[in-house]
Amino acid sequence: MTDYTPLYVTEYDVRSFFTPALTYSDVSKQELLTKIEAVETYVRLAWQVTSAADAKIPCLLLVASKLVFNPKISKTYNSIVMEKLGDYQYKLGDVTSTGSASANPWAIAKTWEQMAIDILNSRSTKRQTIYVVNS
Repeated sequence: MTDYTPLYVTEYDVRSFFTPALTYSDVSKQELLTKIEAVETYVRLAWQVTSAADAKIPCLLLVASKLVFNPKISKTYNSIVMEKLGDYQYKLGDVTSTGSASANPWAIAKTWEQMAIDILNSRSTKRQTIYVVNS
């Protein structure tokens, strides 16, 4: 069992991010804490965020994006595209111009990752600056 203590996102935060909440049979505590540790280390070193409040949501999105590729989680928590009940039919989720569902695990993960990176870029204390030298 890993002995990592999360800094920004707790195990409970990640489990309750999904609806219904992730169970221990979906993802073990060790696997979840390992992913949280990897994401938090990456965010801390790459973006140098100044507070836990600034890092919580981006870390949560990044951890969730890593979990959605698990086939068991993807099968259980992937969004329904269309459902038919008798003569009543409805659609949930976006459909691309080709008619295929865009709510596949890869598209979901990329969307969450991009949201997290956008948030981190706006909150980061580490700014990129161009300096003119030898002019």
